[in-house]
Amino acid sequence: MATAAEHHNQTALVGTWTSIPDAPLVQNPGHPSEGLYRLKVNSDGTLTPLDFIKMKSPSWIVKSHDGRFAYTTNEENAGAVTALAIDNSGKVRVINAVDSHGQQPTHATISPDGKFLFVANYSVAKGGASVAVLPIHHDGSLGEQVQNFPFADGSGAVKDRQDGGHAHSTTFTHDGKYLYAADLGGDKLHAYAYHAGKTQPLQADTARDVTFPAGSGPRHMVFSPDGKHAYVTTEMAAEVVVFAVQDDRLERQAAVKLNTENSSAEYRSGGGIILSPNGKYLIAANRGSDNSLVVFRIEQDGSLGSPVRYKADGIEPRAFAFDASGKFLYVANVFTNNITLFHFDAESGALKAAGEVAKIATPTDIKFFN
Repeated sequence: MATAAEHHNQTALVGTWTSIPDAPLVQNPGHPSEGLYRLKVNSDGTLTPLDFIKMKSPSWIVKSHDGRFAYTTNEENAGAVTALAIDNSGKVRVINAVDSHGQQPTHATISPDGKFLFVANYSVAKGGASVAVLPIHHDGSLGEQVQNFPFADGSGAVKDRQDGGHAHSTTFTHDGKYLYAADLGGDKLHAYAYHAGKTQPLQADTARDVTFPAGSGPRHMVFSPDGKHAYVTTEMAAEVVVFAVQDDRLERQAAVKLNTENSSAEYRSGGGIILSPNGKYLIAANRGSDNSLVVFRIEQDGSLGSPVRYKADGIEPRAFAFDASGKFLYVANVFTNNITLFHFDAESGALKAAGEVAKIATPTDIKFFN
């Protein structure tokens, strides 16, 4: 458990896109992002800018289990992943960068044993989507790719979004024995057995694959703290799909809409999903014309309680995270170029908006380091 002193000695890293998206709701920041931004977390939850590391589109940040290293996906046509060292004062140093062997890498996760990084190459264009497996060395550096699983075929249900496969996230089961990769383009979760002792650690297990209704677009995934349930956001259907987990197999239980009042396509854009630090609540985002955070209590049987909705105080809330204290929730709103803060009540699950705490061009992720 982090101490009170550590809570007051936190650094936030904010990932970004370094080119300005061509989308109707984008507010032009005037100057594109320079790369990865470092900010001090103050005791009241506000953020003070410190510096930045210049790099291309560090869109997603993964923290090593001991917090000494971080890895960013560089979400460009020529996809890459950058390894970073974080010292005790929170200063950041680039260790190395390697090819992601795909286009627009948008998400990654580290194996429970810390040996490998699993990268989701989204790829806007057909043909560049895959899951890439990169070894992590003892000094935190990344090795060259040892495996690659292409996501070639899309379901074709949603034109221009599902013409090909699109890997959007990689998530380990609670016991660390399986990795699930969300394929937004193919309306699938692809399952892989993880063998830690092998140089090529993943083995496809198609019997455990999960198929979603056509046009759903599975995006991100979390497992309950006890590992007995899984929750997946779907982007185009804008739902949280609830699964029971037994022997690392997923059985669909329910689908809960992120917006019950407006079902039009503009209001369906499911995004990130996280658990509250105490594991009692699930928080998901709906973007598009909605731009809300949706909080669900996780019931004893793993089902979700009634949704409570909060405006994100920005447009396109792509990612959000709690700081080490668990009291503050920060939201990266890409199109309004801001980070917004919410105070979180761990017992009731209530969020209280505390306004904008940073202006950064096209922020896509935020993570915290002690």
